[in-house]
Amino acid sequence: MMGFLRKINWGVTLVWGLLFVAMSSSFAFADEKLPPEKAYLNDVYKNMMDVNNLHYDMAINAETPMGEVKVAIDGEVQEKPLSYKQDINICYRDVKNTENTVMLKQYIEQNQGNLVLYSLSNEKWIKQIVPIGLSLNKELSADEKVSARMNMLQLMKSVKLKKETPSYKYMEITLDSMQISDAIGSAVKLNNVQDKDMLSAAAVGRLGLLAAGDIKYNVKVDKATKMVKEIEIDLTEPIRKGAGLFLDIGNPKDRTKIEDFLTKSTLNMQITYSKYNQVDPIEIPQDVRDNALEFKPAGKATPKKSEKDVAMTSL
Repeated sequence: MMGFLRKINWGVTLVWGLLFVAMSSSFAFADEKLPPEKAYLNDVYKNMMDVNNLHYDMAINAETPMGEVKVAIDGEVQEKPLSYKQDINICYRDVKNTENTVMLKQYIEQNQGNLVLYSLSNEKWIKQIVPIGLSLNKELSADEKVSARMNMLQLMKSVKLKKETPSYKYMEITLDSMQISDAIGSAVKLNNVQDKDMLSAAAVGRLGLLAAGDIKYNVKVDKATKMVKEIEIDLTEPIRKGAGLFLDIGNPKDRTKIEDFLTKSTLNMQITYSKYNQVDPIEIPQDVRDNALEFKPAGKATPKKSEKDVAMTSL
């Protein structure tokens, strides 16, 4: 389970980090007159950019032929210094109705060009360093904030108002996967990314996005504050399409089984936001820093010193 989570941490962190930089970079798309729905979201994003910290609750539900997985994440994030803390509850119920639950605690912080993750599982703290080579909490100027908002809006192929109540607006957003892929590629070039893991994650992410096609998600906006309250996304079809591309490339022997598994599986995610600018400062306990054992992925381990190196260091 920890190995699975480490892979998620690496891939998600790298790709979303690149996307964040793409949005905050200066390569703005051509200006255009915004339709009413996008203009409304522009005001929402303007408010969201003034958020320094918040609380979030994330629910991920996956149903597969092997069983059901439910992930609940209770977390907080702050911008300066960039830090997260979250409690993760993973519940797996197999086809025989046998249930297994894993509980994790995690802290994340940015340290120069790295993200440092501390994860508690089975009463042991594990430290993982993810080199990102870029700043996720760069201070944006007023012009850069405007550019970032326009970039985000340009990635949206369409915005539809699905429902409205006295308190909330419910909007459906369709993302242009091709423009997102191009934005990630531009961010890689703009930041002169050299790390092989990051380049690989970006390439895989771009291919997956193009194969997945346009992605839809729903946003619930608080009308009084013009702030995002909730996001819901059905990832079932994008994952099926993205996985289909890699199956075509790899053509594994058990392809039919994998395709059947994907066809019979669903994946949904919901994120609820609260306590905007009301979260206490996040501090990683010193005993966590002191006692965490560093995990190094294959190929990243410190190379053994040769006899010549040992001899030289002994002089």
